[in-house]
Formats: sequence, structure tokens, C-alpha cells
Amino acid sequence: MSGEMSQWVWDTMLSMTILMALVLLLRKPVSHFFGPNIAYLLWILPVARLFMPTLTLEAPAPVENVSTFIPSPVGAELLTSGSTAAASSSALASLDWMLIGLILWLGCAGLLFISKLASYMQFREDIVADGRLVGRHGNIKILETAAVGGPLAFGVIEKYIAVPTNFFRDYAPRERELALEHEIAHHESGDLAANFIGLIILSLHWFNPVAWFAWIAFRQDQETACDARVLAQSGHDVRAVYGRTIAKSVSGHRLGLASPLNQKDKIKGRLKMLGQAEKSSFRRRLGSGLVAIGAFMALPLTATVTYAEQLDPVDLAVPLAPVAPIAPAVPVAPSSVNLPEAPAAAIAPTAPVAPWAEGDEVHITMLHGSKDFKKDKKYVHRIKHNGRTVVLRTNKKLSKADIREMVAEAEESRLEADAELREHELEMAEHQREMKEEQREIEMEMRELEQEKAEARREAQWEMRESQREAERSVREAEREARSAIREAKREARSALREAQREAKAAAREAQREAKAAAREAQLDIKPAAIMSTISYSTSNKINGPDCIAMNKKIAMNGRSDLSGQAWAAVAGCGGFEVKIDKVALLKVALEGLKKGRAEAVKCNDSKADRAKKIREFDRSIAKVKKQLSMT
Repeated sequence: MSGEMSQWVWDTMLSMTILMALVLLLRKPVSHFFGPNIAYLLWILPVARLFMPTLTLEAPAPVENVSTFIPSPVGAELLTSGSTAAASSSALASLDWMLIGLILWLGCAGLLFISKLASYMQFREDIVADGRLVGRHGNIKILETAAVGGPLAFGVIEKYIAVPTNFFRDYAPRERELALEHEIAHHESGDLAANFIGLIILSLHWFNPVAWFAWIAFRQDQETACDARVLAQSGHDVRAVYGRTIAKSVSGHRLGLASPLNQKDKIKGRLKMLGQAEKSSFRRRLGSGLVAIGAFMALPLTATVTYAEQLDPVDLAVPLAPVAPIAPAVPVAPSSVNLPEAPAAAIAPTAPVAPWAEGDEVHITMLHGSKDFKKDKKYVHRIKHNGRTVVLRTNKKLSKADIREMVAEAEESRLEADAELREHELEMAEHQREMKEEQREIEMEMRELEQEKAEARREAQWEMRESQREAERSVREAEREARSAIREAKREARSALREAQREAKAAAREAQREAKAAAREAQLDIKPAAIMSTISYSTSNKINGPDCIAMNKKIAMNGRSDLSGQAWAAVAGCGGFEVKIDKVALLKVALEGLKKGRAEAVKCNDSKADRAKKIREFDRSIAKVKKQLSMT
């Protein structure tokens, strides 16, 4: 490893550590004065230092050194041999420990990065495989999965947002919008790509505790800056709703390459940020300018600086050592036995065509330049050939040699024709065999298709029957519930009616008692104590006399507080009372009681089904009472 390379590596690691420590000190004051986005922007300083090249400056002119040639003495060879022995004894000290350290450092960094990346890829594969697509936002897919406890953004090339299974049940519509806006802001601002770069830097600084603290603070500032962007887009009047969304979305995931909406250890800082006042645009621009100026000044100060050496050309007049002559090549020993090459395997000859069976007679007709054999003179020649009799008919007289030659040619042509015919038959047989094989395969495929079709038909019929049974069960259940509700309503109505009748009778009896007492008091010239304020009565026109002292009095007969109606009695004569029941007032009081009961049922702590059932019963009773009022 060269000295310049090692110098750049250690200078870069040290400078990045200093810059990370500086950002850790400045991030909170910067966030307070200039906003979370400017604090998040500070992390560009150590990243830029990683890619900062070495600065090369011109070195001052070197001082010329005058060297004197000193001839080597005769014993120099002995001194050289002694120094060689000393060098071999210190071979361990000459190892490139810098290279060994570099290999160890890069190996540990690679292991850390690969382990984090493998964990992220496994997590991503599980979510994508098990998640259910519930929506899209541009090229961002929204998946619903049980693998996450809160909304989570992941993916740099293929972008995803994962939401828990209770997202659409437990989150209000506005909370869902804010949670998705937060994760979309992560994708649109490139936070996930920044996480990859941050993980590379953390892997290179695996031995550095400052880098681990910086990684945690970097992720915190990333989430806080994303919150600020969402609030800037949605308005600061949604802070309370956004705070509830953050509290609901508490997640335990700590994947380095994904961005969950919230982690448990970050909730305090993020909720605290929601309470801060919005920073003005002037402050934000001023903070951005200060960060740019700081980067422009700090990066060159921490850069690795080297000086270019100015070397004078040196002429070396050292003679080259003579090259040792190359030893002659050793001749190759000839092989003791020359083995002949193995002959190629003979090709199996085609089976010969069977000759004619002996005793057969073959007729051959040969025409020589004639088109009508019937008009020509016919010559018939008989000859024995290969145990058969050949009858040759020609229109020209031939010699025996010509006949034998023509028969031989005919025999050769026959053999060739038979061979071709046999080959054609073999080809046809092979073709038929292939056709039969293909036909069997087609038949098997057709049978499989028929089986699949029958299976699909059976499954469809079964599903249809199951759906019908389920629908019938649902209908029966609904009918049972309806009948039960009707019976319950009837029982409630009868109970309410009986209660009203009992209360009315009790009120009537009480009115009679009061009326009798009033009559007695009237007879005793006792001033009546009860004055009816709502209903008046008058005596009969037929009754005139001093005994009618109780006439034109108003007597109010109030029922008990738990009664559903009021009974009113009016004095009808001097000696007796006629009780009249105000049915409208009774129904109105009953209606008020039912309304109060319904309000109490709405506020009760029963289960949702029981509460709904009670409310339905009260609604039916209220409707009946209103109907009776409209008919009265």
C-alpha cells in the first residue's frame, strides 16, 4: 500500500469523525433557530468529506546535493553478504502492516454492510410476498401487511409503503392521509437513498463510536425534517391530528434502509418539534447559506494535502550484468513402440433386398423408339436369371449379350426400387408411430383437460351450493332476529301499556282520595289547599246551593315521579268528583320517559351489539307512542 493512499485513508477517517462530532454539537441549536430541515442539511458535511479528493500543492525547489563517487573496496562483497543475512533475520519487521490493517478494516466494513443489506432484503421480500396491494401513488405501491406495526417506506428503485392491517380500522381518515403523506415525502425527498449512503459511511466507521451516535442522530433529524415538510404542506392547524398519528404509529422496526413513520425512542423529540413555531423563510435561507459557507470553508481545511516533488534527472552509468546463457532443451525420448491407429468402426451395411423366389416368372417389355407396341413386330426372349425365368418382350431383335445386360439392368433397377420402397415403408411406419404417440399425448391432454373441467365444474357447483346455503342461513338468521325483535317489541309495548294502565289507575285512586278530602274540607269551610293551575272545572248548572262551596276550584293531581303519565281530577258536583284522564298528557310524559331512556342507552358501557339493540327497541317504542299521539 502506497504512503499517499494510507495517508488519505487515515486523514479522511479522522476528518469525517471531527465533522460528525461538530454536527452532533450544532444540530439542536441549528434546528431551534433555523428549523429541522437546516439541521438535517448539516449531515452533508461528513458525506462531502468522504468524496473530497487529495489537494496537491507545488513543493519548494529542492536543494541540490553534490555527491562524490567513492569506489567500492575489494571487501565490499563480503559486507554485502553480511547485510543480506541480517535482512533475512528481520523479515517479519518488513511486512506491510498498513496493508494488513487495510484488509482487516475493509473486511469488517463489508461484513457489516452485507449483514444490514441482507436483513433489509429479507424484510422487503417478506413484505412484498405477503402484502396486499391496497393503493398506488404514482409509482409508489401501498401494501397492507401484518409484518409491520406502523406505516413504513422502503425501496429505492421499486418504491413501496407498507401499512399495518389495522390501518384502515384504527386510523381516522385525516390520520391516514397524514401518515401516507409522511411516507410519500420520504420517497420524494430521496431519504431512502440517503440511508444507503449513510449505511456505507457507518460501515466504513464500524470501529468509531462517534459514527454510531451520528447515525442515530441522522435518522432522528431525517424524521423531524420530514415532519416539518408534511406540516408545511398540510398547514400547522393539523398539529394535534399529526401528533395523534405519530403516537398511533409507534413502530419497533430499526431497519437501516427503511423509514418507518415512528420509532419508540424518537417520539419525544418529534412531538416536541410539533410544538415549535414555524421558522420564517428568511431564517431558512440564512441557515442554508451558513451551511454552504461552512462546507466551503471546512472541507478544504480538512482535506488531505500532498506536495509534488521536483526530481532532477539522474544518469546512471551502471553496466548491465551479463545474461546467463539459456540451457539447451532436453530432447524428448522417442516412443519405444509405435502403435498403429485404431481403425474406424465400420458402418453397418444396409440389409440386402431379398432376391426373387425361385420358380417365379418375370415379364419385361422394352420399347426402342416406338410409341405403339401393338403395331411393331414383337420379339419374345426367355432367359434364366438368379433362378427365375425372365420373359423379355421387345420390338427389336437382340443378341444374348444385350438381353443379359438388359435383364441385369432391370434387376438392378428392381432392387433399387425395392430398397427405396422398403425405406419409404420404414419412414411411413416411423411416421405412423410418431403420429400415434402424438395422438396418445393429445388424448391424454384432452382427458386431463376434461378432468380439470369437471373438477372446476364440481368446485363451482360446490361453491354455488355453499353460497346458497350461506344465503339461506343468513336469511333464516335475519328472520329469527326479526321475529325476536318483534316479540321483544311486543313485550315491551305490553309492559309499557300495563305500566301506564297501573299508573293511571293509581293516579285515579289518588285523585279520588284527594277529591273526597277536598269535599270534606269544603263542607267544613276549610279553605282548599290545592289549587289546580293547569286544568279548571265547573259544577253542573243544575246544582245551586250553599253546599257547592268547592265549585270552581282547581285541584292538581300529580302522579309519582316514575309514572309515565299524569291523572287529572275535576270536581263535578257538590258531593262527589268525576275523574277524567288526560290521555294526551299521559302519552307525552311516556314519550319523554322513552327519550330519556334512549339517551341513557346511547351512553351506556354495554357491548356495541347490545347497545344497538337497546337503541332500536327504544326507537320502536317512541315511534308507537308518537303514532298514538297523532291518532288522539
